[in-house]
Amino acid sequence: MQTDAPFWDSLVFDGIDKVEVEAVTAAFGTVEVVARGRAACPDCGRFSDRVHDRYQRRLKDLPLAEQGLVIRLTVRRCICGSADCPRRTFAEPFSRLAAPYARFTTRLNHALERVGLALAGRAGARLALAVASWEVVYGLPPNPGVCPGVGVRVRI
Repeated sequence: MQTDAPFWDSLVFDGIDKVEVEAVTAAFGTVEVVARGRAACPDCGRFSDRVHDRYQRRLKDLPLAEQGLVIRLTVRRCICGSADCPRRTFAEPFSRLAAPYARFTTRLNHALERVGLALAGRAGARLALAVASWEVVYGLPPNPGVCPGVGVRVRI
């Protein structure tokens, strides 16, 4: 597997600014891309290297060569260094990659929306399962038998 950053930057993060690939691993049918970003303060536009906090986001993306693709994104919460800026801390926004608090990339969401609008019903569900996992399509636990708390059997 190719692990050089320019290859993965162009493949996964095409058109998304300021994302840096740190590592790529493949195991158990899943490719995991570890990345981090760099952003400026949304109010004053100044870049900051003073890190207040950091956290990880795990984003599921479209499959790659019939393997699931997971992006593990390190988001830093930075301290704005400008004295006249009203904002003290800010997080790196990745609005083109995923919506805030989202667990799936915008590419995966758009693909599932297109499948749902074009096919709807059971045909759409079957095709979407080829693209994404059970949890993504139905928003349910991975056990396809019984939905807990509801008591309804789900058939595909």
